[in-house]
Amino acid sequence: MDFHEVSLVSTNKHDFDLEVVLRALRMSQLGGTDVSIPHYLQAYAELCRFFKLTGRLFGFVAKDLEGKMYVIQNKLDDDHMHLNYTSVKQMAAFEINNADLSSKSKSFVGCRALLRLHWALEFIVEFMNKLKDASDHDKTSVIASEVYSKTLSRHHPWITRKLAAMAVHLLPSRIELISVMCKQDNQHVLKLLGEVVIEGKRVYDMVESILYNNHLLHIP
Repeated sequence: MDFHEVSLVSTNKHDFDLEVVLRALRMSQLGGTDVSIPHYLQAYAELCRFFKLTGRLFGFVAKDLEGKMYVIQNKLDDDHMHLNYTSVKQMAAFEINNADLSSKSKSFVGCRALLRLHWALEFIVEFMNKLKDASDHDKTSVIASEVYSKTLSRHHPWITRKLAAMAVHLLPSRIELISVMCKQDNQHVLKLLGEVVIEGKRVYDMVESILYNNHLLHIP
């Protein structure tokens, strides 16, 4: 799946498919030490579908994430560049070796975009982790607000944090959220959530390690 498909994803209800996310996350893991960028983006394409289905809540987040995905996908679509962007390690090594020290804004384009996706993945995985352990009638608005404040909000400007704080109250209970948005039934979704959290944490930790080892965790 490339970004041109991603930008045309359906936002019909009952459309979010956790099995797609789980499969892509598993396929993205390369020997436990590297991450396949095409499969990482495939997982994110489906996760963006979830953000869009929440409506106003994280629709603005989905738009931002798609922009970052587009940046990386452009590199993959470039016949002269794509071999340097097939995995996170390859991308990091290539952009470090080809950094333009006179223009930081033109350097680390792919890694900068990946870092923003990486930040959001922390929120997604933790939100799903809390969601699977909640009761059917727990308010997902409370869960999302608590997780957002501990994760993604650290990287957002004040205005974005205010928008999130206002919009989060629109989220329904857990059982309503699953019923309205997810392709699978409630029990299947809860099982899948546990598996997605496990695989998502593995992918997150691998990307975190690669970025840390290459001093790329604080790209402005």
